Amino acid sequence: MRGLEINDLARILMERRYIILGTALLGLLAGIALSLVLTPLYRSTALLELNPPSSQVIENASGQERQAAFNAQEAVATQLGLLRSESLARRVAQELNLVSNPAFTSTEGTRQQKLDQAVATLQQNTLVEGVRDSTLMQVTYVSADPQLAARVANALAEGFIASALERRYDSSSYAREFLSNQLAATRKALEDSERSLNSYALSTGIVRTPERITNGVATEGASLAAMNLEALNTALNEARVRRVNAEQAFRNNASSASSASNSASMASLREQRALLQAQYAEKSRTFKDDYPELVELRARISGLDRAIASARGEGASGQRAELQAEFRAAQDAENQLSAQLAQLKSEVQNERGTSIQYNILKREVDQNRQIYDALLQRYKEIGVAGGIGQTNVSIVDRAEPPQRPFRPNVPLNATLGLLGGLALGIALGVIAHLMLDNIVTPADVRSKLGLPVLGVIPQVEDDMPLVDALADRKSAVSEAYYALRSSLQFLDDSGMPRVLLLTSTSPGEGKSTSAFAIATNVARSGQNVLLIDADLRKPTFRSSQQSNRGLATLLTSGDPVQSAIENTSVEGLQLLPVGRFTGSAAELLTSPRLAGIIQEVRGQYDAVVIDGPPVLGFADAPLVGALADKTILVVQARNARTANVNEMIRRLRASGSDVAGVVLTKVRGGMGYGYNYYSYSYGED
Repeated sequence: MRGLEINDLARILMERRYIILGTALLGLLAGIALSLVLTPLYRSTALLELNPPSSQVIENASGQERQAAFNAQEAVATQLGLLRSESLARRVAQELNLVSNPAFTSTEGTRQQKLDQAVATLQQNTLVEGVRDSTLMQVTYVSADPQLAARVANALAEGFIASALERRYDSSSYAREFLSNQLAATRKALEDSERSLNSYALSTGIVRTPERITNGVATEGASLAAMNLEALNTALNEARVRRVNAEQAFRNNASSASSASNSASMASLREQRALLQAQYAEKSRTFKDDYPELVELRARISGLDRAIASARGEGASGQRAELQAEFRAAQDAENQLSAQLAQLKSEVQNERGTSIQYNILKREVDQNRQIYDALLQRYKEIGVAGGIGQTNVSIVDRAEPPQRPFRPNVPLNATLGLLGGLALGIALGVIAHLMLDNIVTPADVRSKLGLPVLGVIPQVEDDMPLVDALADRKSAVSEAYYALRSSLQFLDDSGMPRVLLLTSTSPGEGKSTSAFAIATNVARSGQNVLLIDADLRKPTFRSSQQSNRGLATLLTSGDPVQSAIENTSVEGLQLLPVGRFTGSAAELLTSPRLAGIIQEVRGQYDAVVIDGPPVLGFADAPLVGALADKTILVVQARNARTANVNEMIRRLRASGSDVAGVVLTKVRGGMGYGYNYYSYSYGED
């Protein structure tokens, strides 16, 4: 079977147009009917927006600050997954009480089973998708009830936001609980470390001063012994300066003072003692008696007391006695401070040994306090953040009840039904063509038989007899046979063959009509033509004589050929009918007498047209074809099977017949083959 070309397909579509149009109409009706019986479905959509979080500044490994990246695609994908979650569907099913809605559950089963059914139905009818190149998300619900579709879509959007808030609150609650436990443990550790530090300080006698703030930075306070040592060093240096100055003043002053001067000196000593006594009284409220400054003040006061007493006893000793008293007071103060400094140095040395463990315990206290402060600050931050009811998802458009269903789409279903029916019709047409494999058009003759088309004879109208159609020279049938007559002129170089056999695969294909038409047209051209009816089994042309002589009688007797030939109503056309016979037609046609008859009439007529028997099922036609110059196959369009025609050609050629071409008969005018196609001539293959 050869492949179909575009022209072949167009022809098949034209041939099977009723099947194609019928199936297309059925498809159209099926699409409309399906749209009418389907339950109308409505869909309602809520639009959500995912807002990116506020920019966070983080520090990379090189110490440079940069903003933390926000991956919108991953964030939207995460939110879409949450929107499709079973937990959200279950929440909405419970909020809307879908368990009692027959559209979501069956009448049987427990409440939990019905809830599971409602959740499954809700998820099945929910469509969640993101809007391309944005952080927008669409939540669509499909239902037979437009109001329910909008309610469920809005419930999904609102439930999603509520779930996000609950997750955030639950997360902060967990964090607060965790931090609360950590704070309690850290506070206990801090208290324990402080107790250990205080116990150790008490047992070792270490006293630390409060922390000092220097340039905004807190520094650890020094021990009391160290501070006393520092203060005592300072006081000793000052006492030494005063002692040196007093000694120089005493040794360099050799003059005596007058009574007035002595009185002035006494007043000066008393004034100095009063000033020192006031300083001592003020500092004694804050420091202990062994504080270096208090020791120095007491020494100076004692020195002044001795100077005043000496001044009183000596009377007019004058200024020298005063200077001597100051010198001794300064010397006594220096000696006392030196003794105290030596003792305090020993205490500081001992304290350094015990400060190592003290510093270890102090660092532990500081670390615990830092951890505690950090946890407390984080706890406060989480408490503030957890109390704010905000999320990064918001509703842009709420779902509204749709005004019209989106399914079934009647125009779409009708179009799809029409296209489906059309495609099915085309497929059925092609399948029918391939299964039947008939000769329908001249193109089939060329492609399937490999023979030229000598003529195309149209189908005669049912209400018009064939004889009348042939008699009307302006009819389509007459025009077609005239074109066939012209084609026969080109079968041989010398013109139309002298002896021409017409045969077919089976009776009723127009073989006899074609033979008569060819013979008539040739006779009308002024030639002498003999029409021989060689279809012994089913003769077409009847004898007008009572003798019933014909081809059969000539084959069984030695009568002259002319004795059986009859004249016809067509001038120049004579007929050799079958005549009466008994016996086997095949045996008669195998008689050597047949060849002699053909040879005899060949010389007597310009053209001999033989109406031969059908080929299939009989051996008659090949016997006659071997005696003819050319054999023409008469094939009825849409009736002759390709395999049968090819078998006919094979048998004819096997017998020595020269098959010249095909006359295609009973071609329907609606198949698109007009009069111009009837002039298709030999040589166009």
